Amino acid sequence: MQENRHRKAKIFFSILSRHSYGITECKQKASQISSRKPTANTPMTYPLKHTIANVRIPMSTRHIAAAALITGTLVSVLGCHRKPAPQISVAPVKVVGSKSATPAPAPLTNDQVAQFQPNEAGLVPILEYHSIDTVRRPKDPYSRYVDDFKKDLNRLYTEGYRPISLSEYLNNRITAALGKSPVVFTFDDARGSQFKYLPDGSIDPNCAIGVYQEFTRTHPDFPMRGTFYILPRTGFEQPSDAAKKMQALLTMGFELGNHTITHPNLRKLSDEKVRWEIATCVAEIKRMAPSAVVDTLALPMGISPRKDKAQNLALLASGESGGEKYTNRAVLMVGAEPARCPESPKFDPMRLPRVQAVEGMSGITFHLDNLKAHPKLRYVSDGDPNTVTIPKSIESRIDKTKLQGANLRVY
Repeated sequence: MQENRHRKAKIFFSILSRHSYGITECKQKASQISSRKPTANTPMTYPLKHTIANVRIPMSTRHIAAAALITGTLVSVLGCHRKPAPQISVAPVKVVGSKSATPAPAPLTNDQVAQFQPNEAGLVPILEYHSIDTVRRPKDPYSRYVDDFKKDLNRLYTEGYRPISLSEYLNNRITAALGKSPVVFTFDDARGSQFKYLPDGSIDPNCAIGVYQEFTRTHPDFPMRGTFYILPRTGFEQPSDAAKKMQALLTMGFELGNHTITHPNLRKLSDEKVRWEIATCVAEIKRMAPSAVVDTLALPMGISPRKDKAQNLALLASGESGGEKYTNRAVLMVGAEPARCPESPKFDPMRLPRVQAVEGMSGITFHLDNLKAHPKLRYVSDGDPNTVTIPKSIESRIDKTKLQGANLRVY
């Protein structure tokens, strides 16, 4: 049992530390690691790229599981302390000079701080969905059974998560209510199970939009927000209704994102072909939904065009092909962890990790369980989108130049 747990943890952290790779590369790396047989008394080393490198954690008791391991490393980054709620003296609000900064709001009371413990330097799950199916497809890693999707929504609501748009997150203007935690929904590929019209013109209640719409109807404080990463030629598998659906999504409050035209492995393409894939997708989306702002990209299969970071940035951030220009303010990966807050020194919008809506290590249940067990890792809102509120203990661990004109409140 301990050896099995030991091996699973190594697989997870191998994938976690390599989420810039494609799916195949991750599986190969994980397979290599899982084939090694650790001894009972050998400490483990986890090379976490985005937390602390080479942290040695002895597996001395059978109660130490993978969720606790990831928590230990993230805690050191976010400055989590297990101290009782103090009597708070709210520091004067520090305003970063910007025309977008608003007058300082009224300080939270000691009781509010003690009750909600806002931490707007915490982690934000960006969920990644593909198919929402009415039958279970255990061999399809991109399929989420519709009843499981409904359970996801119920769990998120019950545990205090509220949807926000990716733009709110990138702008550092998160609208979640006081004490709630933001979550971002993303849907890749424009699959039919995401948005389907029935013959009578109504929305299929078992597609993702139908399920989400009904949940919002009964939970009005859980708004319809998220980004659909579009393959324009797929058209949600109802091509004649593709334009109608895209416009409907915008009206509902969703955003549309770039997922290229043909969903290729970008690393196998020339720079010219990469620019064509990205620019042509923008052109097609705007043709069908002229009001759409398409300024984020989800990498097909999570694979970047080039191994060199600078060359990737140049290709992905902006370009032109066939007279169509594109600009991406964010690039989303495939997997493998919740995202950092926008004011984190290591926040990189051009390499945003996501949480895949799958089961197992690094999937949605794994990460939600971990955040539930360790709530101080979560982003907890102060209820004011124009103010970032954090504990004094982690003030030195945020980059104040990334506040984007927001007020900073420290308690």
